[in-house]
Amino acid sequence: MILIVLALSACASSGPSRAPEQVDRMTPETLIEQGRYEQAAQAWQQAALDASPERAANLRIRAADAWLLAGKPDLAESALRWIDRQELSVQDESRLDLVLAGLALENGMPGEAETLLQQARTQLPADVLNRYESLYAKVLQQLSSPGSRDLASAKNLSDQMRFYEPESSLRLVRALERVSSGELAIRAENPRSERQFAGWLDLTLTIRRNLADPEGVTNAVAAWKARHPYHLLTDQQALDTWLQYRQQFAPPRRVALLLPDSGRLSAAGAAIRDGVLSAYLDNPGGAEIQFFGTGDDQQSVISAYFNALDAGVDWIIGPLEKESVEALLGLAGLSTPVLALNQLPQNYVPPPGMTGQIMGISLSQDAEAAAVASHAARAGYKSALVIAPESPWGERMALAFESEFLQEDRQIVAAARYVESQNDHSANLERLLKIDESKARKRALENTLRMPIEFEPVLRNDADIIFLAANPGQAKLIRPQLKFLDAGDIPVYATARIYAGQPDPLQNQDLNGVRFTATPWQLEHPRQEDIPDLHSIRRGSLSSLYALGQDAWNLLTWLELMQKDPDFRYFGQSGTYWSAGGLDFQREPAWAEFSRGRPAALLETEKPAHP
Repeated sequence: MILIVLALSACASSGPSRAPEQVDRMTPETLIEQGRYEQAAQAWQQAALDASPERAANLRIRAADAWLLAGKPDLAESALRWIDRQELSVQDESRLDLVLAGLALENGMPGEAETLLQQARTQLPADVLNRYESLYAKVLQQLSSPGSRDLASAKNLSDQMRFYEPESSLRLVRALERVSSGELAIRAENPRSERQFAGWLDLTLTIRRNLADPEGVTNAVAAWKARHPYHLLTDQQALDTWLQYRQQFAPPRRVALLLPDSGRLSAAGAAIRDGVLSAYLDNPGGAEIQFFGTGDDQQSVISAYFNALDAGVDWIIGPLEKESVEALLGLAGLSTPVLALNQLPQNYVPPPGMTGQIMGISLSQDAEAAAVASHAARAGYKSALVIAPESPWGERMALAFESEFLQEDRQIVAAARYVESQNDHSANLERLLKIDESKARKRALENTLRMPIEFEPVLRNDADIIFLAANPGQAKLIRPQLKFLDAGDIPVYATARIYAGQPDPLQNQDLNGVRFTATPWQLEHPRQEDIPDLHSIRRGSLSSLYALGQDAWNLLTWLELMQKDPDFRYFGQSGTYWSAGGLDFQREPAWAEFSRGRPAALLETEKPAHP
């Protein structure tokens, strides 16, 4: 028997060698005109090394402004460290104030920027007048935003306070509600911020991050005080302010649940209902809940809505079915706030006066497929194989994953579709992994040599991950077949549909290593004995809907703040929610991996380096 090693190689023709690039002799001014800001900054800095002190200062100021235009304020600040204002000409002082105004805007301080621009205007050289106008327009834009006005109001309160005043402290924190958490963090860390006010900004951020889950607030406030030892508030006074502020939030007084109690979605409705009631019993907040059952027809939803109005409800949770949501939101004169349990219709516009009062949360599988793509991209994966069933659902999952993954330089190297009624997918998988091509080369060589050869098929090596759209039954067939074909080392990602929700280590052994979207609730209940004995949960199979119900109730308390602060995160039982400025709340699922047949929290991983 002759052993022959088969290898596929590609020959790359070498093109003509490129001539060395010519040295760019354009002036920095020309580079600025062409938008080549980094090159201009470097040229000015280089020229400053051989210039006289006065001329060097002028060049470094110009370089700093170019770095600002290039979007690199840290390099701009570095260039300015070499400048002594005492030795500057009047015009160069104006140039310096112009650059400092740009830095102030980068740090979200339009008031300081405006003062610097007013100083710069008197002796500003003609060649930077356009730059002045551009910066001043940005100042006016920032000053006119609600967040800037609120910051100014809060700053006045901070300046007036000389000792702890509970009412003033609460008023200051409330004044900052429309300032996002991200902006609070930037301003609190800005070394040019006034020390006392920076402490208030940091305290507001600390309070906000510990509103929904107060368990760690004591330690968080202690850490805040360690960062601001000279702040006028003590630890206990800061905690009192947190408590006062938290007491400002409560769920609506009367809430209606519009959920299916008959028809094909009745089981889902029961799981959500019990989740809502579970959360309500833990945190009633002085509210009342009324349940209004619906069926499969849209008219039952309309009837339930009017019955809820007659009962005097303030808010509605539901409906669940997409068509029912569309029917409810299509009613003329809709005037009761709604938290729908599905995505809102595309391009939906709330009625006048209802902006911010009609929102949706859901366990969208399309969004989960996109989240898988984002998660894989963050981990550093660049190329993917896609395996999905031949069905409308499979096409939706593949499209959602591919649309998100195909950004920057990432690619889908191949895709395969399988028939859900079949059990053997080996031929399909061999084509996907290019094993069939390897076998074809072996047959061709045998025909050429007219003798059998020992052969080990070689699978493709250009795929980092596999996205698998499958239900638990099909996944338990496909995953072992991938391993059999020596593709078991390629990470496999899937959506939550791959997990039936019922902890069963023996049945799920074949899924070990598969990474998938899950709910925090499922990760907190990994064993059958951990799952509450509620009929509606169905031993865990409807646990994600139960968790969604819990979050629907708890979110009601924080909806207004979430609308004001797009950075505010609610860490719930079905995922982490935030407002992205649209009508549907965004959800980041939990990340799990099958380990010994059980779902376990997925540790953050990065793509392993290729050998």
